[in-house]
Amino acid sequence: MTDQEQQLPARRSTAKSVSHVVPTGDGNATVAAPVAMRKQLKTGRLEIRALHDKGVSGLEVARELTKLTDEILSAIYQWAVAQLPNEVRIDEEDAPWALVAHGGYGRCDLAPFSDVDLMLLHQPSAAEPAETIARLLNQAITDVGLQLGFSLRTAAQAWKLAWSDATVLTSLSESRFLAGNRQVFDQYWHGLVTGTRRRARRLITLIEAARREERRKYGETIYLLEPNIKRSRGGLRDVQLVRWLGFVRYGTTDLGKLTELEALPAEDAQALQRGYHYLLRIRHQMHFEAKRAHDQLDRALQMRLAEWAGCRGAKGILPVEQFMQEYFAHTSEIRYASAHMLENVKWQSPLGTSLQRTVGMPVQRDYRVGFRYVWATRSGLERLKRDPAAVLELMAVSSRYGKPIDPVTWREIRTAMRKRKIGEIDQVTIERFLRLMAQSGNLADQLRRLHELRVLEQILPAMKHARCLLQFNQYHKYTVDAHCIRAVECVTELEQDRTSLLGSVYRSLRDKTILHLALLLHDLGKGYPEDHSEVGARIAAEIADRLRLNPQDKETLIFLVQHHLLMVHTAFRFDLSDDETAVRFAAVVGSSERLQLLLLLTYADLASVGPGVVNEWKVDLLLQLYYQTDAHFRDERPGEGFHEDILQRRDAIRIHRPEACPQAWWDEQVDALPIGYLIRTPAALAASELARLRELDHKHCLTWGRFIDSQKALEFVVATRQTGRPIGTFHRITGTLSSMGMQIIAAEIHTQPADIAWDRFLVQDTEFEGTPPAERIDAICSAMEQCLAPDSPPPSFRKVWKPRSQQLTDGMQVQPTQVRFDNSTSDRHTIITLFAYDRMGLLYAVSKVLFDMQLVLHSAKISTHLDQVVDVFYVTDMNGNKITESTRLYMIRQRLLQACQ
Repeated sequence: MTDQEQQLPARRSTAKSVSHVVPTGDGNATVAAPVAMRKQLKTGRLEIRALHDKGVSGLEVARELTKLTDEILSAIYQWAVAQLPNEVRIDEEDAPWALVAHGGYGRCDLAPFSDVDLMLLHQPSAAEPAETIARLLNQAITDVGLQLGFSLRTAAQAWKLAWSDATVLTSLSESRFLAGNRQVFDQYWHGLVTGTRRRARRLITLIEAARREERRKYGETIYLLEPNIKRSRGGLRDVQLVRWLGFVRYGTTDLGKLTELEALPAEDAQALQRGYHYLLRIRHQMHFEAKRAHDQLDRALQMRLAEWAGCRGAKGILPVEQFMQEYFAHTSEIRYASAHMLENVKWQSPLGTSLQRTVGMPVQRDYRVGFRYVWATRSGLERLKRDPAAVLELMAVSSRYGKPIDPVTWREIRTAMRKRKIGEIDQVTIERFLRLMAQSGNLADQLRRLHELRVLEQILPAMKHARCLLQFNQYHKYTVDAHCIRAVECVTELEQDRTSLLGSVYRSLRDKTILHLALLLHDLGKGYPEDHSEVGARIAAEIADRLRLNPQDKETLIFLVQHHLLMVHTAFRFDLSDDETAVRFAAVVGSSERLQLLLLLTYADLASVGPGVVNEWKVDLLLQLYYQTDAHFRDERPGEGFHEDILQRRDAIRIHRPEACPQAWWDEQVDALPIGYLIRTPAALAASELARLRELDHKHCLTWGRFIDSQKALEFVVATRQTGRPIGTFHRITGTLSSMGMQIIAAEIHTQPADIAWDRFLVQDTEFEGTPPAERIDAICSAMEQCLAPDSPPPSFRKVWKPRSQQLTDGMQVQPTQVRFDNSTSDRHTIITLFAYDRMGLLYAVSKVLFDMQLVLHSAKISTHLDQVVDVFYVTDMNGNKITESTRLYMIRQRLLQACQ
């Protein structure tokens, strides 16, 4: 008997039973007709939904669904057997086949709309009648409305597939007898168990590789903010992984039996059971609500589930953040238990364990290093359980020898630290922690392990609040704690960057401790009612005192945490061609040393938000601000060195003047090139683009584009004369790009002498992956030229199909759209800053409002962060004056808010 074959009690039902029968081939017996089963399935699901709504556990609901399915399939099987001709019909107990449930159905944990996996196992001599039965079953079950996965195999075929394909093996490991000849099933099951255990080492490797690939597709980190409840790391699949590993190594999938065999610690088994029941109930709600199989926890669904679960939130924490924090707490425990089970079965052998302990090399009195693990002696283990300093010491040994801590030692530390109250830390702990924070190597990995062991919060208490804390916006992709550790990882990766300024600056730091510590703390102020930067500054001050930092390091740490958004806001929202921007920024930063730290912190913070957030345009803006500000700190006359560098860049372009360009015209154009363009553009390319502007003498506009492989994006340039052309060039171009399927990532507008508007757009083509064909680029350029014709019609936006979950998420705006006005920063312009969720055509709608409101657009910075945009516009009225009248500002705000809906 397999682990799933405990006797299931009769299914709960509130409906009156109705018998549906048809005559068999000989006119004697009667069996249920499959056509009646569709109604039974629908009614049964409604009854089980009612049980679910009453709060019945996820496991009990799964069992009820399994029993309902068993009843229906048993009836269909009887019907199918009855359809056989009399001459081939045989008694069920003598049948040359067995109907086998496997996968989730075999495991008895069906979700409401899960697939039903069935195998008709037959003897080799009964292939023909088995094919007839299989055809009848397949058609009837599908007609009933179940999603079916069906196979027809002999035992030998099933074994061969299982031992070569991890997906087949893991599904068949959950086999359960349904109907037919029990002896056929028992022979198959015995062969599968014994043959699998003989091949355990190879099959464990196959299962591990398959699970790793699945996590890669659906989410490697447990802290992914839109996880797949089944397949992402820490989801239901990792509970199943423990069962499968138990089957391969020990011949059983039952967690209780694995605990009895001492293959699975009781604590891990309990955590797996708790998480399993919790996730099952959520998954049932997801299926019932969607009325189909649905396992992706998108943001809109998270909000509904939070309400369903009765989450009320707390000060500074939304109900959905509270719900997801509990979700991540369970998935982190599941991930931990499954990872240790995998390590155990990979290296489980009495001889190996004996050798490991026998030949272990003594290190620092209390520790031993073997050929696989490092571990603690009995006295060392007692010290580890009470002293974070000892754990840091063991971590250093593990890192030095490149071997993980053995599972027993790891589990003992984790259990003890979870129970240990957070208190004061001694000088030894402080010194070892700061020594760890000063290194680059595998710092992030060690911080993750300390966090998992619950040791990190013993040293930095604020990490406990941040554990599994969701950041419910479209900007961040990870929880607060995962994001902070990932930020440390991003900055330490610069150690290997030998080409960029960022790598050079990072390697030049004599002491990286404060930078690493600031990154680890920078977002820990989230989840409180106040601004997280201000709360973070207080946390930084407390941590500085706790770690006994000197006054200078404490001041720097507080500054970096409090102002960790300063550089990105300045670079992305203000006009960097205005020297006053760098002057104001320099006044806040205060020193070249702090500027270097802030540059690295800003980059790492951006890079750790999620994939694709950092691109060359954003890095260029950060570096431009860095160069300009650094000049104020390094020169006797502030800015002189930077200005000299810019002059040299202009001179490098001058020498590339084509003969067709008059000297006076060329010098005037070169002198007007924006600083950011000079910094990021090679002189030869800049000269080539500048020379093309002469073509505007006989053309109304110029357009060109190129694919930038390093950014996986297209750059389009539009140049046109403002004199004699229709007003509203910017909104026409953005509209055309959006209508052609371009997602605008960034944009810059600039005016050259002779009234030449020179605009640049960085876009991603939603219709192509990789380099688009030249014809595509030419078509977009042609469309932009046509849109600037005097009587060109407004653009139309094609409907882009998205999955329903994505449409719901797109329509959900947890954080309201914001429009801010700034009349103090610039002497000449009103600065409008727009914060909104991105959508196709948004920039067109916004810029069209500015045009309709008769605002002159002098400069713009368009920046997209995943699904959110921050757009900054420098505008005046038609007479070149700032917009100061309150009624007009109110009208502009209302029109912009309306455009963003």
